[in-house]
Amino acid sequence: MPKLIKNSEIIENQYHWLQEAEQEVTATSIVAAQKWLTEKDTMTGIAGIWLEAGDGVEFLEGVDLTQFDVIGVHFPAFTDGRGFSYARLLRERLNYQGEIRALGNFIPDQLGYLLRVGFNSFQFNENVDLEKALLLHKSFSIAYQGDVSEPRPLFLRR
Repeated sequence: MPKLIKNSEIIENQYHWLQEAEQEVTATSIVAAQKWLTEKDTMTGIAGIWLEAGDGVEFLEGVDLTQFDVIGVHFPAFTDGRGFSYARLLRERLNYQGEIRALGNFIPDQLGYLLRVGFNSFQFNENVDLEKALLLHKSFSIAYQGDVSEPRPLFLRR
């Protein structure tokens, strides 16, 4: 079973990220948000959904997000920053308290920034050394801007 980083530890990945529409949906599946939207009346008992870079989060307003153990955010390329905004909006605007998982083509150097916007688990592509990535899995000791864990900017914390 593949591994991932969650809450500063390397653990076994208990969920299956379904990227193909024809894959069987089970209780451990993370399904595409668009698939869930079209089939939510018949699709029950999934682990969570994942957002594609262009999905946005607006369609989740008014949805009971506690039904999802995990919400994944796919990064099609490490240069695509929309996922950072999605995580912050999930935490701050939609008050999602569960696991937010980064999926795909992000790089270990981005972990500090991903933590600041609300991600708490990271499913890298298989070519990433998780032991080395874990060394970069820490928040900055001091940040000038506010973030999801400390919304006040530095000048208001003095």
